[in-house]
Amino acid sequence: MVERSYKYLNEIELNFVKGIGEKKFASLKKSKLKTINDLIRYFPRTHIDRSKVKLVSEIEQNDQTYEVTIFGTIDKLSVFTTKSRLRIATLTISDESGSLKAKWFGPQYIESRFKEGDVVAVSGKPEVKKTGSIEFKNPAIEKFTDVEELNQTGSLIPIYKKVEGMTSASIRKGLKEIINILESTKDNFEPGLFDVLPSNIREEYSLLDRFESIKKIHFPKNENDYKSARRRLVLDEFIYLRSIFANLKSKHKNENKGLVYKFTNPDIEEFVKQLPFNLTQSQNSAMNEILEDLKKTYPMKRLLQGDVGSGKTVVATIASYAAIKSDYQVALMAPTEVLAEQHYSSINEFMNKDQYEIHLLTSSVKNRDKILKNLKNGNPGLYVGTHALIQESIKFSNLGLAIIDEQQRFGVEQRKKLINETGNIPDQLVMTATPIPRTTALSIYGDLEISSINELPPGRKDITSHLIEGSKKDNDIIYDICKFHLKRKSQIFVVCPFIEESEVMDIQAAENVFIEYKEKFKDYKVSILHGKMSFDEKEQIMQDMKSGKIDILVSTIVIEVGIDIPNATLMIIESAERFGLNQLHQLRGRVGRSDKQSECVFHVSKKKTLKTISEDGKRRLEAIVDIKDGFRLSEIDLEIRGEGKVTGTSQSGQSDLKIADLRYDYKLLLESKNIFDQLESEDIKNLLFEEAQILFPNYFKASGTT
Repeated sequence: MVERSYKYLNEIELNFVKGIGEKKFASLKKSKLKTINDLIRYFPRTHIDRSKVKLVSEIEQNDQTYEVTIFGTIDKLSVFTTKSRLRIATLTISDESGSLKAKWFGPQYIESRFKEGDVVAVSGKPEVKKTGSIEFKNPAIEKFTDVEELNQTGSLIPIYKKVEGMTSASIRKGLKEIINILESTKDNFEPGLFDVLPSNIREEYSLLDRFESIKKIHFPKNENDYKSARRRLVLDEFIYLRSIFANLKSKHKNENKGLVYKFTNPDIEEFVKQLPFNLTQSQNSAMNEILEDLKKTYPMKRLLQGDVGSGKTVVATIASYAAIKSDYQVALMAPTEVLAEQHYSSINEFMNKDQYEIHLLTSSVKNRDKILKNLKNGNPGLYVGTHALIQESIKFSNLGLAIIDEQQRFGVEQRKKLINETGNIPDQLVMTATPIPRTTALSIYGDLEISSINELPPGRKDITSHLIEGSKKDNDIIYDICKFHLKRKSQIFVVCPFIEESEVMDIQAAENVFIEYKEKFKDYKVSILHGKMSFDEKEQIMQDMKSGKIDILVSTIVIEVGIDIPNATLMIIESAERFGLNQLHQLRGRVGRSDKQSECVFHVSKKKTLKTISEDGKRRLEAIVDIKDGFRLSEIDLEIRGEGKVTGTSQSGQSDLKIADLRYDYKLLLESKNIFDQLESEDIKNLLFEEAQILFPNYFKASGTT
């Protein structure tokens, strides 16, 4: 007899399962559920705990602080729109003991998903009124087509994310059929599911076997069943990641030959000596790690992460110098023109530009002939630019070092193009000013070595942060803070609301604020900066800001990273509740770059208070005011937003994690390392990697590109 495995199940399509006809199969395929593997790893988003189920008549005052569930039939459905255009959908639901109302506020379109006569489960905190009537507000609701099905489950009923054309009930039935087959000896198979982890490791770490974990994640008898199953499956996902990255690192080291560098230690010492400041201990450590990597027999793949203003650019400049000194070309790619221009300007200050070629290449730069000729001829030098560096006409003939700044903003293929343009694999240095928690670093940068700069240059003062609401009185407080800074001959940034996917609206918002400040501060020079301006316009504004000709610069999000104006001591962020936590931290880091005391004002949208913004918005603002450490803030951002958005998976599609959650599973992440390190058998490691390739396909689509 042979064992069924993930590999085997990945080859069996779901229309093989009894009860899943062509119509249901078509619906499942639309949700990327094609094989048995896909469905058994389509984990429930929640379970309804039958122990918390009550009859309507049993709900009392004490239940208002707990979540309860009622099963009933929809008797009536109505939708009402208030004068302020708020939609309220109301369902009247009854069971054999009585009835209650459930209300949903906002565009949830309950009426399109449910109808009178439907049997539903409703879960939430009930509100018991003095009259005895009961209401749920925005509860979770789930439809049950067959009431008898409820009596056939354990105490926890799995609820699945919506699949168009399917109900949770039909998904449950499909899974029960699959589990019945896996438990059988049908077609001469062993019951169960092949488990790649040896029994001695499962015993040592008290882990369920693979089949039990699959069975109990979907149909647990109690909470302990669910927790044990989840623990095993989370560990599996983290172990797969470790297997993938161990293989990527090994492949990279074995298959790619490193370039030969000619710089010497005295060369570097002399270069560092001529810098206008002393390096911090963190900068020195990061520099040494990078230079050691350059000397290795395989190409460098390293992440340089550091908080805002920690001095990553100078470390990248030293690495660039080492490459140019060794007669190679260096490409530094930044996500925006403003940031590319800032890097170009900073590096010009650090390097002796008369001795070394430094070029700026963005879409706004018109005179390119000399630059393109240098690239083609292989002339050593530093080429700073945006995505313009990867256009068809740009050919690096001697690329030794590729530096990618804020790499999560580039698509996978864009990064790949820069890195693979030449026959030789260049050394790669990825930089980010968004500190990444170690928990997340595994899933995004697992095949990179990591250097961290975790201290600020000496002489910097802490930035004082204020959270100010949006009333007229609050606006006046902000104007008073502005006057205080202007009297000290300091400059001010005012950053305007970020409205997703609408640069036009961003600019309109900035223009309104610009008019407001221009009117309020007639005796001062107020300017505006936004992404639609030409290179020359932006360059002129930044030069005027640097030379002190502008007192207040109103800007869209384009100044988020890289802008360095030491005399700017006040940052005002308008509609601060609309920004992500890391963005707020980046923006705050645009001030506090000298020994002058700096302040940052987080200003809630006009006419709004902390009570009227979203709960997440409130959490972000409270965190940013209380916490200065970017690494700690990134952990909180992870808690608020979840792993997918933080890792940029909406852009790159890299996250294949189905159940592991980096917000809560840090201990299991560490445990997965111990387990992986204990796997000594090459056969087991090969089988593990084979499964990882099946279950984590997106990591392989993007391999070699981070």
